[in-house]
Amino acid sequence: MILFLLLANIGFEYLLVDPVAERVGMGYAFYGDGHNIYYNPAGIILNTKTSYSFSYLNYIGGSHFGYVDYENNTLGAGIRYFYSGKMKKTDALGQEIGDFSTNFIDLSVGKGLAINNILLGFAGKVVYELIDTLYSAGLGIDIGALYFLSQENIHLGLAVKNLGTSIKPFISEKELLPYEINLGAIYNINQGWIGLDVVKPSLMNFGVRLGAGYDFTDFLTFRVSYNSLLSQVKTDTGLDFLAGITLGFGVKKSNINVNYSYTPYFNLGQAHRLTIRIGG
Repeated sequence: MILFLLLANIGFEYLLVDPVAERVGMGYAFYGDGHNIYYNPAGIILNTKTSYSFSYLNYIGGSHFGYVDYENNTLGAGIRYFYSGKMKKTDALGQEIGDFSTNFIDLSVGKGLAINNILLGFAGKVVYELIDTLYSAGLGIDIGALYFLSQENIHLGLAVKNLGTSIKPFISEKELLPYEINLGAIYNINQGWIGLDVVKPSLMNFGVRLGAGYDFTDFLTFRVSYNSLLSQVKTDTGLDFLAGITLGFGVKKSNINVNYSYTPYFNLGQAHRLTIRIGG
């Protein structure tokens, strides 16, 4: 099985892009912010209120992501959309013959449950890609678990995402979804948290994400994270050491949360994320 995964073609790479601002790109041991369906479906069962959130990501190369998620009690659902923007279309001789775009969409529906002191969650997903006039569709599943230590001050999380394959290939060769294994830990401290994720994406080597957040007031929160995988981005600016950093903040009024995060890719561009969450 492992050898098959290593040798198989990987597609649907857009599934690895995080569109949510609130967790600054990490936190697979988090729960309670209404985004469990995207990160770790085990956290869904801990919902005490209904939440809705709307996220927008202005990504590199003029591309865009949109994401909407909903969670209520033990059930959750999320839908994500990607648009590449217009790209030049050429023939076999390199002559321009117009333009085309790439569009992806996926829908996830999940449920959380508790077995003794371990929380588990599962989310099934349907994915669809359209590149010019060709399209592909696939099915997948996310599996998650949460465990608490030290009177809930420490959360441990495990999420295996995007286990699946195409059921309708673009032409003839089927592709696997870009599976990703995430092991996370969060330590809550007074008005904040510090966290660590260890991640193994299907298309890259092992990496780590380090992060922290602090609630300066009941109204204002600041967050920061560092992703070692993004630090592999090379630039000619002399600022390579800053690649992989994400900065974010959130403001809360009543049951409305507005969150923003910024990730620099320097020569490649920047990522601006905005998430508005109601409830939760």
